Amino acid sequence: MIKVKAPLRQDSRSRVLDIIRATEPTSRIELVRETSLTPASITHLVRDLLAEGLVREVGQAESTGGKPRTLVRLNHDSMTAIGIQLGAASVGIVAANLAGNIVGRQILRGAKDLDPQVIVAFLAQAVEDLIGNLGLTRATIAGIGVAMPGPLDKPGGYLRNVAYLKNLSGFALANELEAATSLPVIVDNDATAAAVGEYWLGTTEAHSAYATVYLATGIGGGLVVNGMPYRGSSSNAGELGHISVDFRGPECPCGNKGCLELFAAPPVLMEKARLAPASAGLAEVARGNVEDGMSQLGILAARGNEAAKQIIREGAESLACGIVTLVNLFDVDMVVLAGPGFSSCEAFYLEEAQKALDSRTLARGVHNVSVVMSASPRDAAALGAATLALQDKLDRKPAAAVGK
Repeated sequence: MIKVKAPLRQDSRSRVLDIIRATEPTSRIELVRETSLTPASITHLVRDLLAEGLVREVGQAESTGGKPRTLVRLNHDSMTAIGIQLGAASVGIVAANLAGNIVGRQILRGAKDLDPQVIVAFLAQAVEDLIGNLGLTRATIAGIGVAMPGPLDKPGGYLRNVAYLKNLSGFALANELEAATSLPVIVDNDATAAAVGEYWLGTTEAHSAYATVYLATGIGGGLVVNGMPYRGSSSNAGELGHISVDFRGPECPCGNKGCLELFAAPPVLMEKARLAPASAGLAEVARGNVEDGMSQLGILAARGNEAAKQIIREGAESLACGIVTLVNLFDVDMVVLAGPGFSSCEAFYLEEAQKALDSRTLARGVHNVSVVMSASPRDAAALGAATLALQDKLDRKPAAAVGK
């Protein structure tokens, strides 16, 4: 029997779709076995999914003595969603089909310091361009998911007090983007979205409890526990950048003292590069945005630049301290590093994080904790946002199916 990954959704309809995606082509009998639903329930669910065009029959399996089983699989191109990773230094946009596969992507300028209405306008145009370039019809677009740094007000669809995106604080981005695109918009924390994205990218196979550390301009943590994203009471769980690593340290804009972001966030490393003596050879690093700077710093470090290696190593050691705390709190057995901040310097971060986890976690004598790089560091949050938009659409049954 095929082992199905732990679900990121739990209602019957969504669970069946997840299993079809993971095991396709599959049969109604196998769906009964995997879900523990009754044959009658599976028959009704599959019938509705066929009627909606979300799945299709693809022939029959070889007979094992009885009536041949009819096989079904997802109709991958029947629905597409747009995922947006909204960052200060860059904006990533992907289109993902019903199977969670990326079918198109764009990288745009960051949202820092731009007027909110300008941001809405360029996001709406980018979405329209992506849909047009891929030849998609708007009727098949499930909606738009936007992954943003926290803290955020998820029901209201806006950011609250994000130091490097103050221009968007309190701005109802979800409502404004929905009005501009005529598509439903949902928002979520970027690190949580990245954790969901890793599930679809296949990075977390066989791990029901894992964490994603998301590095962009800031530092976030996404959590999946028992196969479900853990969001907390206000969808702001996992703010890894705002755990205190020095309670006597400087005050953070968030109100806490000695926050991890004050020691390990990319802008801090870029400031160190800017202050380095001319002889260090880092003059070009601090001139662009922080994501480009991290990439340049990683390239210089790989080429043997000692100043670059020292700066990255210090940032990686500080981040490893936060990762140990995250693992001790939630007892995960895998940590995935994702986000554009790891570009070109992932080897340093992997080494420091693994070394810290092997020697300092409380449960190290009980189980190992592996640290791996995302299968697609830049796309993880945007893909997660797209799949959350797909799930939101699929969980809202069509009018004809209500009451069945």
